[in-house]
Amino acid sequence: MAGERGAADPAAGAESSADAAARELAVVLHDVAWLLPRTIGLRAAREDPLPVSELEVMRLLVRRPGLSVNDVARELGMQPSNASTAIRSLIARGTLQRRRDSDDGRVVRLEPTPDAYVARDRREHAWGEALGDVLARFAPPDRQRLLEAAPLLRLLAVRLSGEPG
Repeated sequence: MAGERGAADPAAGAESSADAAARELAVVLHDVAWLLPRTIGLRAAREDPLPVSELEVMRLLVRRPGLSVNDVARELGMQPSNASTAIRSLIARGTLQRRRDSDDGRVVRLEPTPDAYVARDRREHAWGEALGDVLARFAPPDRQRLLEAAPLLRLLAVRLSGEPG
């Protein structure tokens, strides 16, 4: 974890202060990303269990509807057969639908259904409540600074994804 790194790290001396700060931010964000589904995400997962692969597919397609199965596999670093399995399950759940590409009828595009957006909103609401409980234990100024960081973190996520923005 980020707090466990000390000055004894030999690689730290060769970094500029900007590089060290960027490294520390990357480590902290990675730690937070790892912890979120294991902490605040647990309640939502219990209420609406979804295998990790299916959740990743849905997160991608809600952000970027209209991808093909191969696009999904490539974007998520999955084998096409594993992506197909997750997609078939999501279609059976009623959260994804297929449509033929208007330019090439051989290509199938994937679109979230209205039920998918309802499930996403329910999950995000549960995350907000759970994180609110954790944030309530922070001093008010620290809580406010964390909340104010959300727009910049969203912009960081967009830039990391390669999406325009």
